[in-house]
Parts: sequence; structure tokens; C-alpha cells
Amino acid sequence: MNNNLAFYIESTTELKTFCAELQNGSWVGVDTEFMRERTYYPEPCLIQLSGDAGIACVDIVSIKDLAPLKEVLLRKDIVKLMHSCSQDLEIFHLLFDEIPPNIFDTQVAAAFIGKGDQLSYAALVEDICNVKLSKAHTRARWCKRPLSEEEIQYAEDDVRYLPAMYDSLSAELKKLGRREWFDAEMQGVTNCSVFAINESNAWQRMNALRRMSGRQLAAAKALAGWREGLAQARDKPRNWILADKVLLRIANTLPETKNELVSIEDVTDGLVKHRGDRLLTIIRQSAEHDELDQPTGPGRPDTREKALKKELAKILDAAAEKMAIPASLLATRKDLTAMIQGDRELAVFQGWRAEAVGQVLLDYLQSDTSRQ
Repeated sequence: MNNNLAFYIESTTELKTFCAELQNGSWVGVDTEFMRERTYYPEPCLIQLSGDAGIACVDIVSIKDLAPLKEVLLRKDIVKLMHSCSQDLEIFHLLFDEIPPNIFDTQVAAAFIGKGDQLSYAALVEDICNVKLSKAHTRARWCKRPLSEEEIQYAEDDVRYLPAMYDSLSAELKKLGRREWFDAEMQGVTNCSVFAINESNAWQRMNALRRMSGRQLAAAKALAGWREGLAQARDKPRNWILADKVLLRIANTLPETKNELVSIEDVTDGLVKHRGDRLLTIIRQSAEHDELDQPTGPGRPDTREKALKKELAKILDAAAEKMAIPASLLATRKDLTAMIQGDRELAVFQGWRAEAVGQVLLDYLQSDTSRQ
């Protein structure tokens, strides 16, 4: 790749020309810049590409026809090089209603070869390429125009080093015999359902439901669903509609009147005035489904569960240390809680993870059950 050849693309004609060059390659480096401070959906501002023909910053504020780019990114035989790809894939799902296949995430690859958990792009570039990147434009306003030369240079750097890191990481994965594991991991990131947050499953992104009763949990789920629908319809951040902490306090308190609602901490007069009736209706209606389809949230872990989780964590950490990879790549602490509660569909019990540590964890859980 010619690192010195860079283009700023502002027309569909220019995009077609550059993408025609990318079609001849076996890989393409990809990154995106977007804004999301005042909206529910990310607002795409810039797409950076690298290939044998050089580097390009695609001004998607100016270009509305991205068909040439879509054709390249959706090709199964072209590897898409990205770093920490989830937000970039969300952008492409928004733009194309599809997820590019054949992803090589350099952050995940770095974890698989023992370089650390969730290593930043700058840290990995410095480690592999011995280049220290500037952080001056981390908070740039990417949708404003014109962008400065320094901002464009910063954006170009985000794809400039992906090919070199791809070569290095690929070689190390092969050397360690972990390429098959990595490829299996990458298959999971292209599942469109990951980005399909709707009113029925919005509650799943909230972490503080553990101590709720069935009645409170039902209210929290209903409130989260209402908020999600309104945030999507108005394209506003969830917390602008109703902050998580306020939603949870309302669900825990289960107010029946506006006076009870306004007495809850951080519930404002304005919220009660404009949305009080709707909130009270949602809470009241959620009670009708409490015993039918709203499972009770798990309570506080007892002493036995705490001790069991501690032992499982020891097994997990020992396996990770032996493999020189982050323990979180095998399973999270949240996964340990879930398996204690009976979940056997976790990723740690599937594929390479089952071989590495999942079966050992299952055996320990079964032996613990037999000891009770």
C-alpha cells in the first residue's frame, strides 16, 4: 500500500474511481467518524478507507450515493480490516441495512495473541509499527465542514496502519494455532440482530435489574420499552427522554399518583407535567403482565453463590493465564453469575472456549451440585 497517496473524496464519481481500485484487492482498511451527542442514531460524517491504491477519506456529508462503497464492503472475498469494529458496523448497518462480512478486528486479534484486553488503536500501532499517534483530534466535530488538514491527517492515520497490523497479527495467530478460534469469533460480529434494539428487548441493556421483584422488573421493562420507542421516533438520546437512574427509581417505587411520582428523587416537575400520565399508565398496565410473562429478577447472591463464583473465577483466571489471554475473552464475571443461575447457552460452553475452559467450569458446577 502507498501510505503517501491520500485522497479526500467529495463526489460519487471520485468514489466510484477509488472503489474500482479497491475491488482489485484482497483487503480494505475501514474506519468511520460520526457524531452521536444529540441523537439516538449515530450521524455518519466520514468514512476512511485504505487499500493498495492508497488512503481515502470519503465525505459522506457531501456524498449521498454510497453504492460503489457498499459493493466493496459487502463482498465476501475482501477482508475488511477494522479496529474495535462494533460502532463502525453499526454505522454500516444504518447506511446499508446489512453488515459487511469477512471482518478482521485488530483489537480482538491482539487479545487472542496475548497483547491485552481492548487495546486501543494508538497503543497497538505503537506496539507493532513503532509509531506514536497524535491524540489531538479525538473529540473533533467530524460533521462540520471544512475539516482542517490536521483533522484529515488524523482520520487518515486511523486506517494507515491497519494493513501492517493485519500482516503481523495474522502471522502470530497462525503461529499460535489460534486463527481458527479468531475466525469463529469474527463470525459472531456480523450478526445483524446485535443492532436490533427494539421496545421488547430494550431492558436487556440495563444492568441494574438484579434486585428488583417481579412487579418492579415488569415496570422497568415496560418503561424501557416505551423510552426506546420514543427515543427512536424522535431520534434523541435515551437519557434525554428518561435517564436510566430515574427510570429505575420510578420502577422501584411504583408510584400510583402524580404526587407520588414527583416525590421520587430526580423526577422533575416538567417530567410529571409532560409525561406523568403516560408513565403512570405504563406502570399500571405492566402489573397486568407481571405473573404471566415477567420473570422475577435474581436476588442478592447468597454466601454459597459468592463462594462458588469465587472458585469459578479462579478456574477462569488460571486458564486465561495459561493461554496468555485476557480472562474476559473466555468469559465475563457476568457470565459466571449466569452459569451459577443455570444458563448453559453461554459462549464459554461453545466451540473453542468449551475446550479451553468451559468444560472444566461445567464439571465444577456439577460437582458443586452433587455436594449440596
